[in-house]
Amino acid sequence: MAFGGRTVPLCVVLAVGLGLRLINLHEPLIDKQAWRQTDTAAIARNFYEEGSGLLFPRIDWRGTTSGHVETNFPLYPYVVSLLYEVAGAREWLGRLVAALCSTATAALLYFLAMRLGMGSAGALSGALCYLLFPISIYFGRTFMPEALMLLLSVGALWTFARWLDDGRRASFAIAAVVAALCFLVKIPTLYLGFPLVVLAWSQWGWRFIRMPVIWLYLALVLLPAVLWYWHASLLFEETGRTFGIWNRYGYDKWDRNLLLEIAWYRTLLTRLADSIYTPVGAVWVAVGLMLRPAWRRQWTLWAWMGGVLLYLVMVPEGNRKLHYYQLPFAPVGGLLAGWVVEVLLSGRIKWARNWGPWQRVVWIGVLVVGLGAYSARALGPYYEQPNNVHKYYESCHMAGRILDGKLPPDALLVVGDVDENEGAPHRAQSPTLLYYSHRKGWQINPTEFSAGRLDSLGAVGADFFLVAGGFARGDGPFWKDLLRQGVSTPSSYPRLWHDEAEFARFIATQQGDDRHFILVPLGVP
Repeated sequence: MAFGGRTVPLCVVLAVGLGLRLINLHEPLIDKQAWRQTDTAAIARNFYEEGSGLLFPRIDWRGTTSGHVETNFPLYPYVVSLLYEVAGAREWLGRLVAALCSTATAALLYFLAMRLGMGSAGALSGALCYLLFPISIYFGRTFMPEALMLLLSVGALWTFARWLDDGRRASFAIAAVVAALCFLVKIPTLYLGFPLVVLAWSQWGWRFIRMPVIWLYLALVLLPAVLWYWHASLLFEETGRTFGIWNRYGYDKWDRNLLLEIAWYRTLLTRLADSIYTPVGAVWVAVGLMLRPAWRRQWTLWAWMGGVLLYLVMVPEGNRKLHYYQLPFAPVGGLLAGWVVEVLLSGRIKWARNWGPWQRVVWIGVLVVGLGAYSARALGPYYEQPNNVHKYYESCHMAGRILDGKLPPDALLVVGDVDENEGAPHRAQSPTLLYYSHRKGWQINPTEFSAGRLDSLGAVGADFFLVAGGFARGDGPFWKDLLRQGVSTPSSYPRLWHDEAEFARFIATQQGDDRHFILVPLGVP
């Protein structure tokens, strides 16, 4: 590592990056990817409240099962739960852990760039670009394991390069542990095999294939992941609950028919030039890809980008649907942009050789200012989702908080909510309303709404049905069945209405956002 005077600008860059990630730290989990955030937060809270241990993650949409779920290795929510033991279950702690991981990733990027042969200017610029990319800012503070994934990803490359440099057994052990944790936390990070191979090749040429120590490294980093996902499959067999890791039961994230559609390429290219790199950042990354590496180790960046692109086409539907699937583009893109800064300052770019120092500084300023300004514009829809989605989750949160103070702690809820994956036989159910209410239970889709379905769930222990009024109210038989049972709102419970006109008059007098939700006790004659 480089210390001394070089660390001052790095510390300034890291402080700026951390500050950006602390924006809205105390906001409830109602922003973009509220579904994924509340699922992760529920696992952390259940670790804290139920004490099931790291190897047995539990979700809220468990019904009457134990709640054990097939998922990636839950290191991130477990770490958050340890903080809960000290400070109580405060959601901002989860955001803080993500923000610290994301900022630390930039520090490791700096040191990785130096080991790959970049100068301090290029390394610092790469770290700064990573910190300013919109997707990195936003998902670098969400209650999700992605920030930890990136930290471990960059850490896996840096610790491997460090071991290649010093050859110490301790460095080898650390490199193996970091890579093993990386593949445990997120199995798609196996794309890191490409840059890891290039690093080994840069050290020994193709002789590395015959070296026992490399095969030992491979076994040590893959075996924990094999054991965990085998264990996770047993959890699924126990409860039938899964996040769809292997696509056996969830929606088809691997739908490669999308690769035949122009719209898929247009969507991903637009996203790369908007919320991932921004237009100015995308240009610098593209230029970086066109520059010839100056040192053998720098081919690592091209192999890294190649692995991420392969992951993109291997999981086309997942990448189309979920913006955070493109987070792996951020660190490698940052270093490629930093490499352009490096060669620009050194005068190795032909068309910039006649530029004076001030011209080079101006173009670098365009990169930094352009990134920052465009990121500020691109981040708005992430913090406050458009098309009333943010308002919906805000109302869900209010309704849940009210019910948490009213319902018995062991009450089981059936929540009605939409789900794009409703056709999957063992789909991951929507966790938001259950999490906000701090209760366990089931989530059903509008296509499942019927008196018979609620009766069947009531027979196995469900106590209440909670649903947004827009999904249930109307002239249909289901709404009439709910009225016969008795309907209420979270704030007005336990008062019940059986007449539509009276209930409508009451709703018209209410101001709180929870008035948009219907609560129905189940099992009431």
